[in-house]
Formats: sequence, structure tokens, C-alpha cells
Amino acid sequence: MRTRKRLRALLAALAVTISGLSTVPLAAAPAAAAANDPCGDTTIRTRSELTLIIIPRIRAGVSLCYVKLGMSGNYVYALQVNILVCYAGTPAATYVKNSGGADGVYGTGTRDAFKWIQRNVWGLTGSDVDGVYGPYARDHMHFALWWHKDTVPSTTTGKCSKYSV
Repeated sequence: MRTRKRLRALLAALAVTISGLSTVPLAAAPAAAAANDPCGDTTIRTRSELTLIIIPRIRAGVSLCYVKLGMSGNYVYALQVNILVCYAGTPAATYVKNSGGADGVYGTGTRDAFKWIQRNVWGLTGSDVDGVYGPYARDHMHFALWWHKDTVPSTTTGKCSKYSV
């Protein structure tokens, strides 16, 4: 008898929880959604026998990370090159150029470039336009293709590719 009461109470609580969830609106994924750790390095993804892309990562190929204002390193440099090559001729590239170019520092120019891309290329609005690189950005931005020999990058091809696993 006690088991039935517990089961009924559990089912009632579950029904209340489920009904409460159905009224919660689902929002678009923000730019840095699901990124709990800061990036700290880069990883290489080959695109062909001759080309590759370079993306920010945390460690050992884990690329679910974020980059934001105040951070610096080779991973920021790679993002800045991606903006300069893949978004050339746009305000995003101008923001990076006018703030020191590809210098490896995620300053206001790089942040403003990401905000421009988030708003004007990806169509994000409101608080989703935060100027932060994260998993959403990784999955939507274009990355510069680099020529390589044995996965050692040399120069960009001037073309771009999206990230894919």
C-alpha cells in the first residue's frame, strides 16, 4: 500500500514538473552556449590532403570552449586571421585591422568584430550578441583554409571552410 502511495506521489510530482516545463519558451542558442572552459590552444582539422583549418581548443582536440575580451594567445591569433581572411571587406575585418590586426589579443576590436558577425551574418539578437567565441561560433563561422605539409600550416589559401567534426 505504501509503495502505491509513493508511486502516486512521484507520478503527481512528475506531472507537475512536466507541465511546468512545457510552458518554458525555448530560446535560440547563445553564442557561448555550453562552453564552460576557456580556450587555451589551437587544434588542426584537415580538410584535404593539402588544406586544413585551425580552431581554438582547450586540450587534446576538445574545442567546446570560449574566448572573450581580455584573453590572448595563439588561439586568439587564429580567430583574428579567420576574421581577416573569411570576412574580408566587412566591418568585422575592419574592427580587427583598426585594433592592431592579428596580434593575438582579444581586445575591443576582436570583440566588436564578433558582435558584427553574430548580428549580421548569423542573425543573432539581444543578449546572444555578446562578442564571445564559443561552440555556437565554432559551428557557424568560416575558418581560413591553410596549405599544409604533414599538417604543418604554411600560408592561407584565401578560401574558407566551416568547422565539422
